[in-house]
Amino acid sequence: MRILMWLSIGLDRRTPSEHLLTAIVEALYEKGHTVHILQKSSGGDKPSLPENMARLGVTTTCVSQNQAGKSNFVGRYMADLQYVMKCRKYLKTLEFDRIFMQSSNVAGVQTATLRQLHRNVPLTFNVQDIFPENAVYSHTMKKNSMPYRVLSAIQKKAYRDADRIITISEDMKDQLLELGVDEDKISVIYNWSYQDEVYDPEKTTSEVVERLMPGDDFKVVYAGNIGLMQNVEIVLEAAAKMKNEPRIRFYIFGDGLYRKKLEARAQELELQNVEFHDMLPAELAPALYCKADVNLIPLAENIYRTALPSKTATCLACQKPIILAIGAKSKFAHALSEETKCKVTNSNDAEGMARAILSVYSSEKKDLSGKEIFSQAFQMSTNSAAYAQIIARNRG
Repeated sequence: MRILMWLSIGLDRRTPSEHLLTAIVEALYEKGHTVHILQKSSGGDKPSLPENMARLGVTTTCVSQNQAGKSNFVGRYMADLQYVMKCRKYLKTLEFDRIFMQSSNVAGVQTATLRQLHRNVPLTFNVQDIFPENAVYSHTMKKNSMPYRVLSAIQKKAYRDADRIITISEDMKDQLLELGVDEDKISVIYNWSYQDEVYDPEKTTSEVVERLMPGDDFKVVYAGNIGLMQNVEIVLEAAAKMKNEPRIRFYIFGDGLYRKKLEARAQELELQNVEFHDMLPAELAPALYCKADVNLIPLAENIYRTALPSKTATCLACQKPIILAIGAKSKFAHALSEETKCKVTNSNDAEGMARAILSVYSSEKKDLSGKEIFSQAFQMSTNSAAYAQIIARNRG
């Protein structure tokens, strides 16, 4: 069976979803299918196909598309629309039996194009984040404003047009149901890490990580994007409450719109216990999380309903304590806490985060009991095979 994988990104740039896409492609080939990828060519310095995909025989069409600045919401949206229009001529000639479509802020325009040109081809829509609700929860758009109503209507068309929808947490499924999506269409499959096995923290090391985090201090680590939805500011607020704990040190790895703002805020608070570092390559993530004494996963208020950081599975696989500052009402956070005893706080509760860090610091148990749930719910081979099965199925 011929699968068209229509991406909203270009693989020529580093992306946290590359290992997910690669595993899905490999699972499809294991079942005897072939994959053609329709993607952006945005001037990145990476090859258009990762080595594993190229080795399998995956083919690709790359559509040249300039990138708008991250802070330019209108510019990015218009660029995404332009990309869809450019893809149209290729969609007229490409032949395929099934469609897999990645998350996109213009998904409704994409599905309208697909339904016009390929009405009878089953379509699976992978919802990794829910737009424009994420913009509402991050206070960049007002609920029920005209822009919200228009953009929401466009996205809802994608949900109607899709034959199957795969999302990545029970909280996000609940959000989709509130938007009127047919429950029978929705499957929840957690994102996975880079391998099926958990990591041994004693053996998962890197000279780069060791150099950046030397010594025997208690290492509190946040690694990821530094933007509006991540609420990394709470990490600084927690660090400010722990100035008198000389052995506890905070390490923030990442880039994004708000990094400079946070660095200025750290100077303002005179936080000698905080270090900022650039984002490390994805292959160093396991070593980084294994080096941490506790890994932080913060999100802005209510964002857990529209997204789940892709690093969650890797943090879990590294068997180190985790603090989820994403919201006490999150079904995902509670389920993970029940299985692993990881700490859960509300998104803006810096005091709660500080208490949770101190609890881990003072505890004799320095690892996370996450091996069982990782094997049950976050395995790469199992979850990617589930994707392949849904993508290749008939309608209904």
